Amino acid sequence: MWSTTDGANVGTLVGHTGALTVLAFSPDGQSLLTGSRDGTVRIWSVAGGLESAVLRGHDGAVDSAQFSPNGLYVVTASSKDRTVRLWATQSGRQIAVLGSHDEATVLLGFTRAAFSSDGARVAIVAGEKSVRIVRVFQAPKDLIDFARRTVPRELTACERRSFFLPADPATGTCPG
Repeated sequence: MWSTTDGANVGTLVGHTGALTVLAFSPDGQSLLTGSRDGTVRIWSVAGGLESAVLRGHDGAVDSAQFSPNGLYVVTASSKDRTVRLWATQSGRQIAVLGSHDEATVLLGFTRAAFSSDGARVAIVAGEKSVRIVRVFQAPKDLIDFARRTVPRELTACERRSFFLPADPATGTCPG
């Protein structure tokens, strides 16, 4: 990283084992993500240059990666493994894989994915002539269903908050 005031080298982001293929700032400018030919995406603190999360899952180079408009999620794409993946930014946890088994089939070729301005949809470019739009978050019921599929037990209050659900399922309210 280089200082914009004097051009001095102020830090080096160390972690990837392959060439970088993509980078993007978070909406608040506090984080930077980098994608690589090593199949990982890493999220870094801009202020300190510290790695805050490693997103592992792609089997090959990451062709695109982008933060959601609210910064809570990252979407990544790889033409090597023909998948688009959705991740939780803070935990680095993979939320969903969109691939050949569903409506978001990614074809071999130049692959990119991007969030809509409201973060509810992902546009996927697959090959030279195909664009697909996939709803990733729709209504609170979708989030509840997703949470129940992801965690096959009653969610803790902290887990409920991470899925943007009320902390107390009986009352539907959050404490405080």
